[in-house]
Amino acid sequence: MGNSRWSSFRSAWRETDLWIAIDTEHYRKEAERFTLERILFYRQVLEEHIALYPEFRDSLTPVVAPGGVHSLIKAMSDAALAAGTGPMSAVAGAMAEYICRDLLEKYSADEVVVENGGDIFMKLTAPATVAVYAGSSPLSEKIALQVTAEDTPLALCCSSGTVGHSLSFGIADACMISCRDGALADACATACCNEVKKGDDVHRVTEKALERIEILSAVIIAGEKVGLGGNIEIKIV
Repeated sequence: MGNSRWSSFRSAWRETDLWIAIDTEHYRKEAERFTLERILFYRQVLEEHIALYPEFRDSLTPVVAPGGVHSLIKAMSDAALAAGTGPMSAVAGAMAEYICRDLLEKYSADEVVVENGGDIFMKLTAPATVAVYAGSSPLSEKIALQVTAEDTPLALCCSSGTVGHSLSFGIADACMISCRDGALADACATACCNEVKKGDDVHRVTEKALERIEILSAVIIAGEKVGLGGNIEIKIV
């Protein structure tokens, strides 16, 4: 990302740690303060909901959100219901999308990329290559998605059973799922990763994921095995 196309910065608060890129023409220094303010706002929305409904944080299965909740909570609940996971499986992807859309609107930006712990939401005007990090797998950073402007706005969310601190019941080194919806991509990545119990599961889980019309692409890596497909161009780097 170290080029003239984007100006980038980091914004973090507790567990939320974002890396942001905005096209240089529309970047403003104040965007860094604005981003932190939006993080704090959405964190408050989430924490107030959890205070009333602790199961929203603790459950590993879907939890239906009551009527009248903030759209962030609704998005996480809906994604969990679709994927069969707990609502917090969708938090990073949802946060990435909401912050990205806020920045696009606030600064009339042409391009914004928000990365949140391996979960990305982006709006582009020109192609960008996103490589898949898969820990100790020999395929780590060897497979990439070539995302075009027409593919965006787009979420690319990655779950892993071997990298990072997030809870996973699978052994995949990386499971990247692309959807239009950030919360759904995140929850589906978690669900798919949970299903990979051994290397031989990779192709089956990939094919199952791609049967869903909401999933635009999938890349699942476990050791030396990879399953991939979808509507977004995939290349070897």
